[in-house]
Amino acid sequence: MVKATDRFSILTRSLFINIFLNGILFSAGAQLQYNEFIQIPITRNEASFNLASTGSEGLILHRQLIQPLPAVQFILLDTVFKQRWSGIVPLDRKYVYAMHTVRNSHAYFLYHHREFTDIGFQVIELELSTGRMIQHYIRNFIPFFPTLFEPTKDGLLMGGYFNGKVPVVIFYDFKTYKSKVLPALLNEPGELIQIFSANEQTFSIIISSRNPQRQKTLWIKNYTSNGDLLQNKILTPSENRGLLFGKTILLNDGTQLIAGTYGNRNSDFSKGLFVARLDDDPENIHYYPFTELENFFSFMKTQRAFRVKERVKRKTVKGKKVRLQYRFQVNEFVSYNNEFVLLGEAFYPVYKSVDRNYMGGGLAPGASTVFDGYKYTHAVIIGFDHTGKLVWDNSFEINDVRSFNLSQFVKMNLRPNKIVLLYLYEDRIRSKVILDDQILEPKGYTALRIASELADEEESFSTLDYWYDGYFTASGTKNLSSRWLGKQSSKVFYVSKISYR
Repeated sequence: MVKATDRFSILTRSLFINIFLNGILFSAGAQLQYNEFIQIPITRNEASFNLASTGSEGLILHRQLIQPLPAVQFILLDTVFKQRWSGIVPLDRKYVYAMHTVRNSHAYFLYHHREFTDIGFQVIELELSTGRMIQHYIRNFIPFFPTLFEPTKDGLLMGGYFNGKVPVVIFYDFKTYKSKVLPALLNEPGELIQIFSANEQTFSIIISSRNPQRQKTLWIKNYTSNGDLLQNKILTPSENRGLLFGKTILLNDGTQLIAGTYGNRNSDFSKGLFVARLDDDPENIHYYPFTELENFFSFMKTQRAFRVKERVKRKTVKGKKVRLQYRFQVNEFVSYNNEFVLLGEAFYPVYKSVDRNYMGGGLAPGASTVFDGYKYTHAVIIGFDHTGKLVWDNSFEINDVRSFNLSQFVKMNLRPNKIVLLYLYEDRIRSKVILDDQILEPKGYTALRIASELADEEESFSTLDYWYDGYFTASGTKNLSSRWLGKQSSKVFYVSKISYR
């Protein structure tokens, strides 16, 4: 029988890998700055690292090891990339990393069984100040693949889908080491959108599904910190609309503001954005069509944007419906300068034709259409006041980005007198500086720089993530075309510290 928790002592010996620490690399103009960076050579038989931010506590590098025994390795670096501690926790190789979360100087790493012969979860808890490690086995009752993972004051929340379509969330109690399925979730298909810790005492779960009138809408379910249901709210969209997605934020008076996307009654495409206060009449929802945003089409070339706007005006004057629909994901909804800022990205799926004979299987001659990733077009950033009234909007063109997984590319650095928008793709950082609906600095490009020894890499993959106090990390793995730092080195894991000043 597996125990609820097992404790492992931190390994305080030196790392058996080499970390190459470098100082400030260079500054791009007087704004985009590359600070310290590290490089770790990796042999052909070693796994690369994943990166987990712990804010001002530093960064955790983690990876699964196979030899000499299956385990997980953790390394905590401070904000100047000096090692604070490292350790190894035994873990069966059939468990794979899913996601992580950080709360109150503790980091939690979630692992699930790769074959789901065991529907329980393994969670490794790290105490950041000491490096103490605790392994939790979390018993599960309903098989599901985890998609959301959040801590509360009293435990951990893991959410996903039963049979790939029915939302389910379990709560694991730190005091009893027991888990339970949260009450009052839907027993029909829906989308699990957000787990939001409003404060130390409560948390909220947002689910998108259809109401009895078969409209898509949002349920907001509030729970105590140990998973007991407090309140169940439902937003009521207008007759011909459906609410597709939403994120919530806590106001100073204790009420919640929720913002997201809406579309036609039976459509999965977005027509615009909505905002609502959850303490108001649930039918009092503010709708903002994309066509009414001042800068929604600014990502287009000037002439094309002008033609689209003119076509919208003509149809509006004639009383005709404007059939403008997008696939749009809301990534962030945060407080800023006495306002609330929403950041989202527009995208569309791409398909390509593939010769059936090339695909194999003895099919008849001809072509078959297959999914070829998501193409991003632009990011949209919008400011609302505390009542949900739209104050300003802006946009940021996204070039060339195509991904098979929907994830957030554009990040924002909220400063008192400006907002910096930036994203990283194919080792180039694109940035734009705005203030409300004004453009302070137009879009610029900066090549991602690391060590000169890596200039001859064959291929690479880089990601840009938030860190702390306006700092970002640019990290990835470089496959080397020539031997570097020893005969066994075939690739290098690197992390650069980036800021915009």
